[in-house]
Amino acid sequence: MSDTSPFQNARNPLRRLPSVLAAPTLRSRLVRAGRARPTREDELVKMLELDPLSAARALRAASPSVFGAQRSLLSARDIIQRLGEELGARLFDDEPCDIDGEGELLALWLHAIATGHAARAFAAQTGHADPDAVYMAGLLQDLPSWIERIEGSPRAERPTDWVVHWQLPAPFMALILDGTTAEQAERADEIVDAKTLIQAAKITAEFAGFAHPDSDVDALHQTIGAWSSEQMQVADNLRQMVESALEGAGVHPAHDGLFTPSRDNDASTENEQLRGPESLVLSILSSASPQTYREAVTTLTVAARDGGRFDRVFFAKWNAETATIMLRKKHDSSHRRMAETRIQVSPPERDRLELALQTQTPAVFGAEPNGDYTLLRGLSTDELLAIPLNHEFDKPSFLLLDRSLTLTPIGDEQELYAAKALGMTGSLLVQNLLLRRRRQRAQKFALTDPLTHLFNRRMGILSLEQAVARTERDRSPLTVLMCDLDHFKDLNDKHGHLQGDAALRTAADVLRSTVRANDTVCRYGGEEFLVVLPDTTPDEATVLATRMFTAVQARGEALGLPLTISIGLTCYRFGDTVESMLHRSDRALYASKDYGRNRFSADVEVDDTDPKRDEPPSPSGAA
Repeated sequence: MSDTSPFQNARNPLRRLPSVLAAPTLRSRLVRAGRARPTREDELVKMLELDPLSAARALRAASPSVFGAQRSLLSARDIIQRLGEELGARLFDDEPCDIDGEGELLALWLHAIATGHAARAFAAQTGHADPDAVYMAGLLQDLPSWIERIEGSPRAERPTDWVVHWQLPAPFMALILDGTTAEQAERADEIVDAKTLIQAAKITAEFAGFAHPDSDVDALHQTIGAWSSEQMQVADNLRQMVESALEGAGVHPAHDGLFTPSRDNDASTENEQLRGPESLVLSILSSASPQTYREAVTTLTVAARDGGRFDRVFFAKWNAETATIMLRKKHDSSHRRMAETRIQVSPPERDRLELALQTQTPAVFGAEPNGDYTLLRGLSTDELLAIPLNHEFDKPSFLLLDRSLTLTPIGDEQELYAAKALGMTGSLLVQNLLLRRRRQRAQKFALTDPLTHLFNRRMGILSLEQAVARTERDRSPLTVLMCDLDHFKDLNDKHGHLQGDAALRTAADVLRSTVRANDTVCRYGGEEFLVVLPDTTPDEATVLATRMFTAVQARGEALGLPLTISIGLTCYRFGDTVESMLHRSDRALYASKDYGRNRFSADVEVDDTDPKRDEPPSPSGAA
């Protein structure tokens, strides 16, 4: 059978450069430092955290499908422990490799390490993800860029094709490929949080001077040259992390001028500008994860105003079809309410806003005498900074910042760089929230019954499994009720399926309102319901069952429906399984049916030697 894979005759790019540390410049340093052949776990972990190419090979070898799908991010130590020290040491057995464009590769290497360290620091400070695992995700973030540079010439296969072909774990692929495989990752929250942290880390690495080779380095250097001492301290912290890691491995990059950004700056901190982008990014990420869109907007507006000396911040939606700005929230020192929330912008303002969205670049609006500036007039300001958010949305947003009171000028280069970082992080924050909502909706549909909004059978069984395990561990009581609507088929045939659905929802509402918060009610199937009652004795459950069947009958009478329910009750016995408890509760349910329905029957025999154990349970609670 012929192999139709596009990689049938392709040479794996990593064969040309399997390890960044095999590049001649770095290899010679490692040899001089005696670190070229690490063998112990701690040494291997330290080296792996410095080598995105070896990390890609190690991750692939540590996560083959024969061992099951990997559903979470892995740290370098996780990977080495999965491989073992012997296999791990083989990652660094490579001989020095001659490769074109070594300088650009080293710049990409430093950017990857800085991104990893910044991501780890953000994760540690926010608690949103495992710091060491996020470090590895940050280190591997630019894997397609590595492939492009190693290949050195255009190939038929896209760089991302190799990432897919290597079958890296889904959580890493979701981050490397910009979330396109996030649906494969079981722990979607982890992916969302890690993606936000890594994107913020990439911004921070850029502003700390670890530029990606594709970045505008001249503009970056100009920006760094204008930094305040506070901003330089943030950059220095990240630089020290990177230098410490590299020097600890014997690489000593600073000795050979690999760190190029200038540190010579005496800019005053007494300016009226935004704080550094790192401070803004961290202030947003350090806040509690917003659970609602309103909370996300509040986080952004507060960060935008408090991150600099702005007088007011407006959050606004943009309607391109009508050229209308719709003000949704303001943040200033007053409690005034907005009387007008829609502003029809002028054609020049519309064009500037559209350009800002297309380029994802903040725009500064300045009024001129007799100019056509309806947006500026509506906000009573002569200067405005508009930061675009979520440009790909049908109705994107803007943060509108002004200094109409203090009249401090807006928009020098440093301020625009910080504003761009704020916009990118804000967009990620909103995307993060929307992804969480989609996951929650998908999870809700997967675990609940759409008609009754109760848990479905799968969740009911899972709840019972957990309750049985807990009871076996701490000997707490456990009772189960199996419930079934009486003569439901007749009700459907006589009153119609719509009324049948109403009867199911009514019974579900009664059961839901009767139990406690830590109890579980699920639609077991058809007109059957399962109720799991942890920490509940049989005596307590009989009171509950009586309330249930009498309340269902009363609600049915109020609706004019012949609605009643039969219940089977059983409790945990030593050695019980989920199946045995379901079997007894089902048997008790049919005893209720046999004895006239609209009642409950209990099978709570506890003596396993009792010869009467297998006899039908006695009925109780006849209506």
